[in-house]
Amino acid sequence: MLILYLEDHQPDAALVTRYVQTTSHQIIVATNADEARRVMAQQPDMVLVDVVLKQTREGFNFIRELRESGYAQPIIAVTGLSTPKDLDECQDTGVDYILNKPFTINQLAEVIRQYT
Repeated sequence: MLILYLEDHQPDAALVTRYVQTTSHQIIVATNADEARRVMAQQPDMVLVDVVLKQTREGFNFIRELRESGYAQPIIAVTGLSTPKDLDECQDTGVDYILNKPFTINQLAEVIRQYT
């Protein structure tokens, strides 16, 4: 399975990458929405999206774009946002699951397993 991870915080991207590299899956990290759009040409099987990028909500817009374009594979919001309003906004974009930061490797592994 090919996973795209849209994440601008390098330590978070490195942690997820290290885990995924211990599995049979592949991962590509994009640090902004433009990079992620280019990666979409490779048709990833799952997309992980940090919804707050560079202190903007660019991740929300990216998720909406994916769903509007017909992307039907799992999209996982990865976020430190936790207010009910923020979580509702995540759901409204069309995500399949919300993985709250900080998360454990076991939580990440379970989410990936659930959608494979």
